[in-house]
Amino acid sequence: MEEEFYHKDIFGSVIDLDLQAEEEEFSIGPKARNEFNIWALTDAIAERKKKDAWVLYQKALASGMVAEEIFWKLVWVVKSLLVAEKTKNYTETDMKEYPYKKAKANLKNFKAGELEQLSEKLVIGLHNARHGEGDIGGLIEKVLLSL
Repeated sequence: MEEEFYHKDIFGSVIDLDLQAEEEEFSIGPKARNEFNIWALTDAIAERKKKDAWVLYQKALASGMVAEEIFWKLVWVVKSLLVAEKTKNYTETDMKEYPYKKAKANLKNFKAGELEQLSEKLVIGLHNARHGEGDIGGLIEKVLLSL
């Protein structure tokens, strides 16, 4: 192919192909990502506030975070809650004191067995998404709306 082909549109008009400039212009930079507080989303999940969690999930996506990145934060919250449920104090875990106490306080929002079911749903959903049977974004929405 001729180099000229890449510098003309389908009508033959010469166009400027500064792809780097276009990418910077439309990409969401680190500033937008830094403006979103992912911990607000994890708190809403631990507190079982489904409406707040869903709205914050949408804001996370709008800030440029990808669904899989958010998925792993969701897994972290559930794991922290499970660890807090199974232990007596933070010294028995690898967790810091503050997140442990926060998780321990949020255990009141879940009945016995619900965290295990939520964890199972996440693992199965990830497995299915990896095999093309759904997507992680849809999985996250289902989980958040089922809180």
